Amino acid sequence: MKKAGMTRREKDLLSRLSRMLNYSECIHANLTTVARTCGNKNCRCVREGKKHVSMYLTTIRKDRKRKAIYIPRRLEEETKSMVDRYFKIKEILEEISDINLKRLLDKK
Repeated sequence: MKKAGMTRREKDLLSRLSRMLNYSECIHANLTTVARTCGNKNCRCVREGKKHVSMYLTTIRKDRKRKAIYIPRRLEEETKSMVDRYFKIKEILEEISDINLKRLLDKK
């Protein structure tokens, strides 16, 4: 469809989507935080109950198996923003799809 036939909302959504895709740093995964004890009897996690907290990126591979990838603390914020960006892109695509579906149904 040409831009002339689009609503202002559609143009805005496509513009946002284009900017986000040009940035291109996104990951289709979920973040999981795990708190656990390490097993070392001299460690604070056993003595004081202060568990070790780490972040994992949980993905689903093509063979439908889940894979958890450890994320070092120095990369946590960057990873969070990449995952957030993916879900924002997905939200925009869903909204564009809803608009197009409505337009198609109105033509019926």
